[in-house]
Amino acid sequence: MADLIPGLRQVIQDLVAPDLKAIQAKQDAMSKQIEVQHNALRRQIEVQHDALMTTVEAFRAEIRSEFAMLKANNQLEVFRQVSPLSERLTLVEKQG
Repeated sequence: MADLIPGLRQVIQDLVAPDLKAIQAKQDAMSKQIEVQHNALRRQIEVQHDALMTTVEAFRAEIRSEFAMLKANNQLEVFRQVSPLSERLTLVEKQG
């Protein structure tokens, strides 16, 4: 009976240990594969982020340029409309 327990332990070790080692090897391989895929996805996201930020900055520059042009056009239109009134006001002041 004393030999039974060590013998049973040895049989279990002989049957289970290789399976556990195989499972551990598969788990290690999967972990490495997940890490590689994670790094690849992270790099892809970084590239896409950089491209998006470049596009956004270009768009912001374009919008700033458009606003500057609209502001200049608005100032010219205001001057065009106010100028005749200013001249008429000068004439009225001279007459008065």
